[in-house]
This record gives sequence, C-alpha cells and structure tokens, in this order.
Amino acid sequence: MPRLGTIPLVASDTVAAAGAAFTLLSPASSDAFLSLDGSAEIEVKEGQRPAVVRFTNSADANTTFERGHRLAQQGLDLLSVLGKQDAAIQDAEDEHLLWWTEPSGLVLRLVSTSVFKLGVGSVTAIVRDKEGNVIPPTPARPRHHIAFRYYRLAQATDDLFDAYRNMYLAFEALLSSRYPMDKGEREIVWLRRALGAAATTVQLNSLGVVSGDDLVEALLDTIYRDARLPLFHAKEGRDYFAPQDSVADQAAVSRALAVLTGLVLQMAQMWYEARRARGGVFLGWVYGNIRAQLAECAVVANSYNGPFDAAERDLSHPRFRTAVRLASRLAPELERGREPALFATANGRELSSVKLVRRLEVVTSEYPVMTQILDSELECAMVSSDLRS
Repeated sequence: MPRLGTIPLVASDTVAAAGAAFTLLSPASSDAFLSLDGSAEIEVKEGQRPAVVRFTNSADANTTFERGHRLAQQGLDLLSVLGKQDAAIQDAEDEHLLWWTEPSGLVLRLVSTSVFKLGVGSVTAIVRDKEGNVIPPTPARPRHHIAFRYYRLAQATDDLFDAYRNMYLAFEALLSSRYPMDKGEREIVWLRRALGAAATTVQLNSLGVVSGDDLVEALLDTIYRDARLPLFHAKEGRDYFAPQDSVADQAAVSRALAVLTGLVLQMAQMWYEARRARGGVFLGWVYGNIRAQLAECAVVANSYNGPFDAAERDLSHPRFRTAVRLASRLAPELERGREPALFATANGRELSSVKLVRRLEVVTSEYPVMTQILDSELECAMVSSDLRS
C-alpha cells in the first residue's frame, strides 16, 4: 500500500479509496487517530509533519482537495479540543498530496509550489541646482505611532487572516488618532466621516478600488464589509470567515489586505513622515522568462536522502543516473493567475525502481533548476500515479 512517511494512504479494506495529506507547521507531538463521522479518518504520527485524511468515492483532484482540506481542518479542530494534538496546516493550497480511484487504478497527485522572492536594491538620488551644486536632502524625521506595532505584526505573520486583523487595527488606530470617534457615533458612520475627511490628505483614488460614484463607500465595501466584519465576528447565523477554510474567502481577504496596506502606508507617510522605501519588479517579464525555461525542463524522481547542494552545476551526481524521468509539460490549465505550472506524470511501474520518492527535481538536459525535498518519503511503487511539481 502507498504511504507517506510511516502513514498509509489507503486502509487495507478500502474500495474506491481517496484522501489527502497536508503539511503541518511543525512535526506532530504524538501519534493520533480519529474517525470523522464514520465515513472518514485523520491520522498523524509523532515526529512527522503530514496530516493524512482518508475517505472514499472522490472523482477528481478538485473535489478531492476540497473535501480533504475540509476534513483535515475539522479533524485537527477535534484533536485540539480533545487534548490530543494542537497543530496547524502550512500552505495547504501550495503543498499537498491527493489520491483518488479511477478505473485504471489509484491516482496520486503531489502539488508543490516554489516561491521566488524578488526585489530591487536601494537607489540614491542626487539633486543639483542649475549651477551643478548638490542640494542636500531634507532629512526625514519619522514619528512613532502605536499603529506601527500592528503594522509590523501584520508583516511578520504567515497567517493571512491574522495579517489582516493587525493591519486593520493599524488603520483604525491611525484614523482615530486624527479623526476621533464622537461619543455615541456608530462605527460605520464614523468610518464614512473620517475617510471622507482623510481624502483631503490621502489619495484614496490610488488604492485600486473600483469606485463607481462613491469612492469612500467602495473602499468601505472592500476593507470593512467584505473583510473586516466576517473576520472579526463568528456569530451563528451571520456570514463569517473561518480560519484556513475557503479559498474564495482567502482571496477576498488578500485583495482587501493589499488595499488596506496601501492606505496605512499613505497615512503613515502623510501624517507621521514615516515613508516606506519601495520598488517594484515587472512580473510579466519574470513569469515569461520562467515559463520559457520550464518549457525546456523535465521532472525527475529519485530516492537520494542527502542535503541540498546549491553549488551543483550539472547532472553528474549519481542520483541522476538512477532517477526516473517523468513525462513533463507546461500546464496552462493548472495556472493560478500568471504563475506557470509544470505537470509531470509517471505510473507505478516506472516508479518501482525508486521505491521511496524523496526528491522531485526540475532539470534541463544539462543542469538542475529546482529541487523539492519531501519532508516524508512517499512510497508509491506499482501505483498508477500523477505527480505535479
């Protein structure tokens, strides 16, 4: 039976097997197993990072992910309340393993997302008068505001919802220090009044909000009604966003966070002389170059258990001689936004020589490009498999 680490992916007596595995933020503190409504189960193992949920009768990758993610979150909720395990999933959409049953057999799909951080260095500008003399810059004297504490915490967290809550508190602190709420004034009335007044010094029309006839109301729709209210409340019978749940909810909060961050930075600059140094990279150029390179690449799977070596310049390492080369292609249908996706497939017989998959590597004909080292080895020999990297 296929397994991830020491956790089996399929129960021995299961027909039409399906399931999903997600990576925990840190290894499980103890073994734990729990049945979910009698039709599914979750399992974690001490010292290992996968959280595995098993169920049946799933038709494709999308439905398997949606059901698996929902069950994994519910299972971890229960394990926490029961005192068995306090754990959280890391980057569920970007890193996961899915499996489901088709007429040809069991299909496994591994999804791994590589994130590149790009930036521009600092630039020094020299200003001269008409005689060519250097005009010394006026030094900025930023003043502290407690809102900057919330801003810093929003930047430091990996959790999208926590980031938004802290960024909203930064916004609220800045706005109320300049335009205090009147006694007995409703929050929405104060926000409408204060933002309208702030528009004299802050460029609300530069935040990328589609405004129609009323920019303030459009801004409130984005940062308050569509994000703040469902994130700060969890009353039964009202709409709210559960942590690490709906992908659509996360997309809405992500859009709102971009708008809110721009607003907070403008307030900090205009009202407290705290100007953030910023630059940009044209992502169209980046994505275009990466896509062109990936079109010439293939994915290989191997069982090498050694450390990553960034100094490798060719494919001379012995692991490449025993690696299984997967049929690889660019997959526009799997792209999220403009992010290029490389899709690779192999069947269980092809992978039988590897037995334990510990690495998936993207290579050209001459050198390695990217390496994904699995936290837990994947045993999938003799299983009809789809592997996406």
